Amino acid sequence: MTRRRTLLVAAALALGIGLTGYASAQTSAPSPASGAVAGVAAATQLIIHGKIAAVDESKKLVTLEANGRKVTFTVENPYNLKAAKVGDPVVVHYYEVVSVRKKKPGETVPAVSLNEGIATAKSGTPGAVAGERTSVLVTVEEVDQANGTVTLKGPDGSVEKVKARDPKNLQHLKAGDELVVTVSRLTAIALDKESAG
Repeated sequence: MTRRRTLLVAAALALGIGLTGYASAQTSAPSPASGAVAGVAAATQLIIHGKIAAVDESKKLVTLEANGRKVTFTVENPYNLKAAKVGDPVVVHYYEVVSVRKKKPGETVPAVSLNEGIATAKSGTPGAVAGERTSVLVTVEEVDQANGTVTLKGPDGSVEKVKARDPKNLQHLKAGDELVVTVSRLTAIALDKESAG
């Protein structure tokens, strides 16, 4: 239920509500011919520079430190584990993209879906990328143009009323519309010798 509520809040963010300074929003403009909005999206990127604080090869653990905080990871890839040296600089890129689009007529969309994956370096710069993509189908319960709000209902019945940052986006919605909300998160970690300066 918490994950589904998070997705409803993510839908609200992508529709242009709250956290105005936190996420940069990009809205697809409607094509003049169709009059329909392709969707809206909000993206956040976070880059953290740090260093390797500890390496325990026997337990396959690497501890990274940045901004006074430490995080320990299990490193299964022997190439990455061998390359990890205490004091080496590390850069972590975190991306989160939330998109909302109308469900297409006749399209089959599961109520909730989750895809995950991890890829590690085999050669070149040691590192790894982990990602997850979650989609949920929500229903527009009510659009209040006068107050610039939309009420969304999740597949579990939870309801969230959200205020649009850009009320123009609400012109393309009506009660009963089904929206596909997708949250994509990607974390990339790499040894980065150039960040040492």
